[in-house]
Amino acid sequence: MDLILFLLSVTNLMTSKDVFPCDSEIYCKGPMLDAAQNAFIFNDSKSFVDMKLKQEPDAVLAAFADLNQTHNGQIPVEAVKEFVAKYFDQPGSEFEDWVPLDWTQSPKFLSHISDPQLRTWASDLNVLWKQLGRKMIDDVFVNSSRYSVIPVKNPVIVPGGRFREFYYWDSYFVIRGLLLSEMYTTVKGMIENFLQIIEEFGFIPNGGRIYYTRRSQPPFLIAMVKEYLEATGDKEFLNLALPTLEKEYDFWMKHRNMEINGHVLNYYASDVNTPRPESYREDSDVIKDLSQEDAQSLLRHVTSACESGWDFSTRWAGTKYSSEVKVVPQLLTRTIVPVDLNSIMAFNERTMAEFYRIIGNNTQATAFEEKYEKRVQAIESVLWNGDDNSYYDYIATESSQNKVYFASNMNPLWTKCFPSTVNATEREERMFQYLKTNGVLEYPGGIPTSLRPSGEQWDFPNAWPPLVLIIIEGLATSNSSELQNAALQQARKWVNGNYKAYLKSGFMFEKYDVTQADGVAGSGGEYDVQVGFGWTNGVVMSLLDRYGDVLKFDSSTTPSVDITSPEMTTSSCNVIRPMTSQTALLYFSFMINLLFCIL
Repeated sequence: MDLILFLLSVTNLMTSKDVFPCDSEIYCKGPMLDAAQNAFIFNDSKSFVDMKLKQEPDAVLAAFADLNQTHNGQIPVEAVKEFVAKYFDQPGSEFEDWVPLDWTQSPKFLSHISDPQLRTWASDLNVLWKQLGRKMIDDVFVNSSRYSVIPVKNPVIVPGGRFREFYYWDSYFVIRGLLLSEMYTTVKGMIENFLQIIEEFGFIPNGGRIYYTRRSQPPFLIAMVKEYLEATGDKEFLNLALPTLEKEYDFWMKHRNMEINGHVLNYYASDVNTPRPESYREDSDVIKDLSQEDAQSLLRHVTSACESGWDFSTRWAGTKYSSEVKVVPQLLTRTIVPVDLNSIMAFNERTMAEFYRIIGNNTQATAFEEKYEKRVQAIESVLWNGDDNSYYDYIATESSQNKVYFASNMNPLWTKCFPSTVNATEREERMFQYLKTNGVLEYPGGIPTSLRPSGEQWDFPNAWPPLVLIIIEGLATSNSSELQNAALQQARKWVNGNYKAYLKSGFMFEKYDVTQADGVAGSGGEYDVQVGFGWTNGVVMSLLDRYGDVLKFDSSTTPSVDITSPEMTTSSCNVIRPMTSQTALLYFSFMINLLFCIL
């Protein structure tokens, strides 16, 4: 395309009914965003909206209007590229080098790891926190309108790669690792940032950019505070944090709730119905042949799926999913009551009750205990399936469960949100039987997120560290020795696979391929697999802390295993195939991202 058509009236999507990701005429909506993204300045749509303005927004917008007038509404691609180079700095320019002041070379947990190779690896992961640390430059606070980053007063640990800023649910698993590294000040600062953001926005956005400020992510802040409190005993901080924690809880209960058969449950529900700035071209392409009404409806489901953290998965297509077409056009996220979200909310209610008991506020403690009891009864009534021995997402528009395996079905195994009338060990054993029946514990590279090979990254054959940890810890904390042994076996498999991938590539990946025993990065979705990687580090450190005295590195090479999903058929489209070596490509991608951060 030699020319970009620039219309001041913009597109037929931009009506009074549009809900944009934020109000910025540069980063979230408008003709400049459209022109810059369609000029393909970067392969990744996210890169443009992470760039810093060299001048005030009004001046840049005025300059762009002049450019449009000069070209009579048709701006050549090269002119757009020259404009962006003139008025924007490279992505990552909002950060400066920062080494956490509380980093220590030899945290105590390392001494509990008996295998010398695994101990050395854990020490390497401890060093990675220094590479993933980010501190905002002073100009972010002085000229915040020139940045898409959300200003926060304390430094953060980021996931890595294209994810230059903090992310909400990632931070819980990162914090698990930071606490093992005894980086208590860094953790407290990250939690303080989240508390500040709640006071500013009323909730915690998906990540640390203004284009994320109309969607959230799984609500793990209360769990972060619990981990910090247990590690430090800082009751004074808890007392200060509680009012703000309750504000976030209220956000979910007021803006993300629906009633099912007399029970109140939560769901993911962003109202944004325009293309995501960080995936602008991808969203524009998926709606190009849709009516305005259908496009807006689909994009609400898309941004709500992003709020779940599972972007994207056949899970959000519900029972209507067809393997004959791509997943994203089928999304129905806002009709689905998710198991994992409600399990997390139950955990939050129980934990808030514990917090209020600690500070001596028995009235509020009792109130949250009552909320918890109502929640577990709702989960039992709506989401539990005794015939299948599993929890399932509920499709509100169909008044039925989606009886398909997803790793999220097992989240209550981790939170233990069972009614008091239920024998917990028996329930755990039944859920374990479900895992065995579906064969998901037999894959050589980990526990699959789903059994559907859709081409999306939250489907087969990918395994994601947070989900693997949740299932392993759910099994490990059972009173059943059979489940405890299974947890150890899964931990051994996961740690060995991650370490073998690290030995081959020098990287920790955000996700892995379950069909490969020797550590192969995952694939699929809208962007290349990322390295870094915050939550992967935290998960491995957590498993080494739990099992370090018994885990031994198995250096033997395991042949590739040709395992296909039980749901794979010859008619499946977009099938993910096991990846061949990507080390050179990943290294190049990593170095480019690192260069941007340095610049």
